[in-house]
Amino acid sequence: MKKMKMTRKDEIKSIRMLKLLFRPLTKYLSPALKRFLSKQLGVRMVTSDDTQYLLYKLVDYNLQNVSNGSLNGMEKAYVLAVDKIIRHAIRGRNVVCHSVLPEVKAKSKSFITSWIKVAHLIGAKDVAVKLQETRKFLSNYTGKFPRVPSPAKRQRSMVSIFRALESDKKSNWSKAKEIAANAIEDALFDVIAEDFAMPMRNFMAINLKLIPYNSTVGGYVQLKFALAKCSPANFVAPEDGSVFDLSHIQTVMNSRHAVIHVQHRNTLPNWQKYFKSLIYVSLGIGATRSARMISRIYESLLAARKEARRQIKRARLLPPILRNRQHVFIKGETDRMNSRWLGRKNSGRKHLTKGPSSNGNQPGASRAQEV
Repeated sequence: MKKMKMTRKDEIKSIRMLKLLFRPLTKYLSPALKRFLSKQLGVRMVTSDDTQYLLYKLVDYNLQNVSNGSLNGMEKAYVLAVDKIIRHAIRGRNVVCHSVLPEVKAKSKSFITSWIKVAHLIGAKDVAVKLQETRKFLSNYTGKFPRVPSPAKRQRSMVSIFRALESDKKSNWSKAKEIAANAIEDALFDVIAEDFAMPMRNFMAINLKLIPYNSTVGGYVQLKFALAKCSPANFVAPEDGSVFDLSHIQTVMNSRHAVIHVQHRNTLPNWQKYFKSLIYVSLGIGATRSARMISRIYESLLAARKEARRQIKRARLLPPILRNRQHVFIKGETDRMNSRWLGRKNSGRKHLTKGPSSNGNQPGASRAQEV
């Protein structure tokens, strides 16, 4: 199925579906898996936030009593049934993160159902409810999937996130850092999936004829072949007359890995470099429209950070009694802004009301390593 070619219209619809699937997968299911496994196995045994890594850990945890023969027939049958559910959940994660669009179109509800079952298996009922909301939205929505969120909406929601990050003076990892990294990863995933991957596929398959043309557009194969087979002469030279810098392709590859493997500690210090390289390579393959769209989202993040810093500076200049009131006002205002994207009761657009919200970590087990 993954070699199937789709129409551009179906590809865009499937990309917007997988964007909706990626958010609850990384923001809700991944942390729930990590909490469960850390409790059962010990914190030191769980070394990554990557959903694929965590699901494979859950496979091992589920099968640990099968190999030693301690289960009777019925118990073994149950364990094997659970194993099948988890492995289908892994396939769903891989299909979303690799942008295997034909399977996204055909099996998205099946995949999210397996994620719901996994959430119930680990006792994460609240996560199961959030995943059920996403499944219901995908089942009931019959119109054209919109591009969400817009750069303007993303900018408003990111102000409070950057405000918390800029106010966080802790040197070690913190919740504010995790939330910021997760939100930035959502933005990176959006631009890679919707703006970069298809033009890169077209460039490598149609322009250079280095890979087959199909509707698996996760970026890995295209970038891998570009690094191995291309020279600067294959790309459009920058406007300043310099030679195309191939190192930007590796940076784009790194950004993809950071996002789909939930590498928060790589994303947070490097996100600006990731965006700049995505824009640079987009221009290098002649995808000027993609470069503009990625630039808009990048600039909206920079504007949100600038506004967050302005609010912090303004609050510090106020007398203590007014400073506290200022903080309450800003928090209330930004919470209302966030609610529009998070799908709460204040949602401003009908199609967002039922939709889901957005969420050094290298994959651990070798079999879970992305290719």
